[in-house]
Amino acid sequence: MKLRRFIDLQAIKTSMSDIYSTKNDEAKGRLISLGSALVAAFYNVFITGIFYTGFLSMYGISITGVGIVTFIPYIASCFSLFSSFILERIKKRKWVLLGAKIYFYAMFIVATTLMPQFVLDPDKRLIWLVVILFLAYSVYALFSPGLTAWFYKFYPAENNRRTRYIVLNQIFSSIMSSIILLLSGVLTDAVAGSPFQETLILVLRYVAFGLVLVDVGMQACAKEYPYPPAPKMKLKHVFTLPFKYKKFLFCMLMMFAWNFIANLNNGLWNYHLLNHLHFSYTLLNFVSVLYTIVLLCTNTVWQRILRRFSWIKTFGLALLFFIPTEFYMFVINPQNAWLFLPMCFIQHLMNVGLNFSYSNILYMNLPEENSTAHIAFNTIGCNLFAFLGMMVGTFVSSLTGDNTFPFLGMQMYSVQFTTLLRAFFMTILGFVMVFGWRAFTRDEDVKEIDEQEEIRRKMKEQMKQTPTRWRYHLPHPFRKKHPAQ
Repeated sequence: MKLRRFIDLQAIKTSMSDIYSTKNDEAKGRLISLGSALVAAFYNVFITGIFYTGFLSMYGISITGVGIVTFIPYIASCFSLFSSFILERIKKRKWVLLGAKIYFYAMFIVATTLMPQFVLDPDKRLIWLVVILFLAYSVYALFSPGLTAWFYKFYPAENNRRTRYIVLNQIFSSIMSSIILLLSGVLTDAVAGSPFQETLILVLRYVAFGLVLVDVGMQACAKEYPYPPAPKMKLKHVFTLPFKYKKFLFCMLMMFAWNFIANLNNGLWNYHLLNHLHFSYTLLNFVSVLYTIVLLCTNTVWQRILRRFSWIKTFGLALLFFIPTEFYMFVINPQNAWLFLPMCFIQHLMNVGLNFSYSNILYMNLPEENSTAHIAFNTIGCNLFAFLGMMVGTFVSSLTGDNTFPFLGMQMYSVQFTTLLRAFFMTILGFVMVFGWRAFTRDEDVKEIDEQEEIRRKMKEQMKQTPTRWRYHLPHPFRKKHPAQ
């Protein structure tokens, strides 16, 4: 069956014209947001994931050091506590927010790239990396909630249009990052083992900083709407206001739990695949590109699932189907590495649903008043739980570090046990999401889903009572496709 039969190009075109245009400020803002997402997808390839791990490994940072460097952002996120206190006093924030973004990437990319040229000792390099990253993230934590509040104004209010907006942004961002990732991975492997490999990684980081400036220039063209007036903020409001909104608080707890789980081996797993199993950049980048293919082929199906089961229940279902693949990752070794791609395919299939669902959970019940305080609460909580996950994962991985030990007749690394931890916590969270989704979902969405389910129930009863030869002529309320499909 041809790929185009899975990908409804006409539906994508219709959805785009409905969401993106230059006819009004909101649609123009969404168009700018899409362009910014595409550019960000481009430069993030060179400064995150496998390239970031390769950059750290290149300068003698061990697996424990990688873990330490990775959880620095989560410590610095505590400064988000002061975000609403500062931003609520600035009526026009655009240039302050963009200036903070430039500062962050100048430190994260340029400063960290130049530092190893002057500091030669690996232990001192680790200390300097920690200092530079802490200075970068601590300042950015003060202003990044403002960027979220600014561009949240462009999100469509209606649920189906919002779904299409989120889906389209993810599709095009994923396509962009996959193309760049695959080409750069092939190029990096082509010069592997030669002095050009290190030079290429460094050059790509500088290219990334240039693209950051392009990204900032695009965002500067977006309109900044007046922010709703808010009473004088106190620091304690960041932690007290969310408790006044039950469903928003439940969504935050769900996001905190997921950040803990997702970061149990974040960064460490790429190190394991690169340095312990000796997987190539091309293979790992191809696995990342595979996600885009799965996304394109299944996004319509996931949109239907989202409309039928809600954002929260869809997240829980995807989690439960994801769990078996974690057990394979636990026992992966060079002898059974051929199963790596099929398992990654299943993970990507579930990740499409996870990413679609998760991208709207913050906004699903977000109160409009004091939005920066609520976003700061989310930022602090997500980062602290991610930090806790990284601490647990780093501790487990450091038990044997780069050395193996016998277990179940195999030579294993302690980092592999982080997958069992992930599977355990995924099981708990998945069941809570599936069976308790109503406690997290907006009342209007619950009502809409219940009404659709009642229609399906009546249709099934009618089908049972109708002779088979006449069933085709019955009206079907779901046969007509939604414009997004």
